[in-house]
Amino acid sequence: MSLVVAVVGVIGTLTSAIFTQLLSQRAKVRELEHTERQQRAERAAAEAQSKTDQLRRCYVQLNANDRNYRDALLAYAYALKAGSPGEAEAVDVATARRAQRDARAEAQMMVSEEVLEAEGRVASDLTRAYRRLKQIESESDRGLREAQLEEIINLLDHVIPMLSRARVLMRMDLGVIDTPPAWY
Repeated sequence: MSLVVAVVGVIGTLTSAIFTQLLSQRAKVRELEHTERQQRAERAAAEAQSKTDQLRRCYVQLNANDRNYRDALLAYAYALKAGSPGEAEAVDVATARRAQRDARAEAQMMVSEEVLEAEGRVASDLTRAYRRLKQIESESDRGLREAQLEEIINLLDHVIPMLSRARVLMRMDLGVIDTPPAWY
């Protein structure tokens, strides 16, 4: 009988050691799985934040370059109207045009269709103003030139509300605002 008790005691001791080791291994596996899930979630959050930051930089560049291009065109139109278009204004227009084109090219690969469409209307009007300014440069009739410059200045003034609408879509896309403002 004591032999049976001794055998049962030894088996119980060995079994408890094995059972403890199995429980310990299971706990380690669960801990590793939890750590792995947490790391995946952190990586996903970091990637999402990186994409949002990249999109924000793209929107900032696009918005700033559209405005700079518009301002350069307007300055050039006023210089033509005053009869003294300088080389500086022409260089500013060319530089702003290239920067706007580059920002737009990047945006075409990243932004939503809705934002791209709204900004596309801005880009279209800016391109139209640029082409018309280039045509006016060679216009010799002062009266006709003045009228055409006024049309271009009005066109460029109408770009501002279009920029504002595109900016609202950008802000919504970034999650800065949930709904457009009442004026939209």
